[in-house]
Amino acid sequence: MTASQKIESLLNYLNINAKVFSEELGYERPQIIYDILKGKTRRISEDLTNKITSVYTEVNRVWLLTGEGEMLKSENDDTERAKRTPVYDAETTGGNTGLVSSSSENANLVGYVDSGSWFENKETAIIRHVGDSMVEYPNGCWLAVKKVLNPRLLVPGRNYVIETDEFRVTKRIQKGSEKGYIKLYSTNQERYEDGQLIHEPFEIHLSDVRRIFSVLGYVVNQSGEIKLMD
Repeated sequence: MTASQKIESLLNYLNINAKVFSEELGYERPQIIYDILKGKTRRISEDLTNKITSVYTEVNRVWLLTGEGEMLKSENDDTERAKRTPVYDAETTGGNTGLVSSSSENANLVGYVDSGSWFENKETAIIRHVGDSMVEYPNGCWLAVKKVLNPRLLVPGRNYVIETDEFRVTKRIQKGSEKGYIKLYSTNQERYEDGQLIHEPFEIHLSDVRRIFSVLGYVVNQSGEIKLMD
């Protein structure tokens, strides 16, 4: 099976086009995917394989690299690789002096950590959380997150990282006041002297959401750094 055929099979399985696929992988432009589909690039690189298997964890790494086996992993496949969780230089914020983290720049893969079975190998990535509006997550901790593929399956009352074209925030989600909207809450109920919430809830439409991740848990490193694997 050629690299082009493998990417075509993957796009068909995911039911997305090359542009959306490249955006999901963090590429600013889809050219690298188009080059493979057109046969200009005849193999799927190690770097692209890492990106694909970190976002779509069910995809078989060996199949991407060699064409051997099935496209999707069985329960016992690639268990060692599944423990290597990718770390991105992205920040999400729960509110920090009224600011939110920008999502205008693509997040770069900076390495991997061995998270073992902490999060049952369900995590898609690890990113840094800053701010004080989510009391359960310390400022500067690392969030283990799992990409949500279908926003219609969001669970009210759970915490998510929500990314739009302009910002990335960590919030608790509830149903919005109108169809298609979600309401984002902070768990910090601190108020001003006049009784108004410092971190007020707000609503956004699902069409404005670029990516969304469920929060599986967090890790705090007292040194302020996270040790990366080679």
